[in-house]
Amino acid sequence: MLVLLACAGCASQGGRPVSAPVEQDASAAAHPAIAAAAPWWREAGDPVLATLVQQGLDQSPEVACRIGALRQFDQETAQDAQRLGTRLSKLLGARSREDIPRLRDAKVERVASERLRVARRIALAYIEVRRLQQDAALRSSLIAQYKDNAQVARFRREAGLVPAIDGSLARSQDEAMAGELGIAQGRSSHAIAELARLVGDRPEALAGKLGSPGVLPDPPVDPLAVAGPGEPRRAGLADAILREARLSQSLSEARRTVKDARTAYREGVGSFATLYVAEAAALAVELALVSARADRVATTLDIWSGQDERWAREGLEPVVGPTSLSSDATITVTAGCD
Repeated sequence: MLVLLACAGCASQGGRPVSAPVEQDASAAAHPAIAAAAPWWREAGDPVLATLVQQGLDQSPEVACRIGALRQFDQETAQDAQRLGTRLSKLLGARSREDIPRLRDAKVERVASERLRVARRIALAYIEVRRLQQDAALRSSLIAQYKDNAQVARFRREAGLVPAIDGSLARSQDEAMAGELGIAQGRSSHAIAELARLVGDRPEALAGKLGSPGVLPDPPVDPLAVAGPGEPRRAGLADAILREARLSQSLSEARRTVKDARTAYREGVGSFATLYVAEAAALAVELALVSARADRVATTLDIWSGQDERWAREGLEPVVGPTSLSSDATITVTAGCD
């Protein structure tokens, strides 16, 4: 009976085995290809971010593993159809005609989910790197200013114009900033190493691509328009936007206060304690502004990334038509990845 069915399968095709798997044709007809929209990470207005996300997707072993499992499924389905014929494959194969599209769709969803996860992780890690780079850059920019403060305080103390405490405060300010800068640079280096791991790069090479100081991206979208009324993070995002606006205004006032305090101290009509407090307050406001902006951008990108997921399914369509399989072709799939 098996021989007769096999012969019937070949005869129906003019004596040749089926060259294209019917199961894949049916799946393709049921799910016509949809033009993928430009991925959000290419529209975020930051070419470095776009390059790193693409690099991470290309280098991700998890994404490659799931794509390998999908392609292996396609090859096995094609081989079954070619070797046995459609009728015999339907009778004897482990996968029924109805199961194949469902099983394939599930594998496509696994690839898409992994691509979405990898892109989001890279974007959030990138934002954190930029935040820490700005943190370190701000502290570094104050090193020369604080050393100048210490020098002015020493000259004025030696001239008997100010008490000794001015010199002590100035030295403390200078030494504290040097220590804080070292900590900030260490955190930045650690964040770069983590981002390098996600994109499959060396930390030294990635640091060169990032440049310094880092600039936070500013997505060309309205955050509150991206976060619809049903988005649970909408209220927090609105608070972050207001907080960023308030801090931006406060920073302008804090910088004016520092300028006035420095002028007063140099002219001998102000105390170093006033200058010390004014500069510390201005730095705190500026660091808070950087963090608020980073939070707003990270939340916006995270919400935006879930708006249109078609890009994550791009290039995963089944191959329709005659399939030429090399006898020595192999696909390596890591156990458990699918």
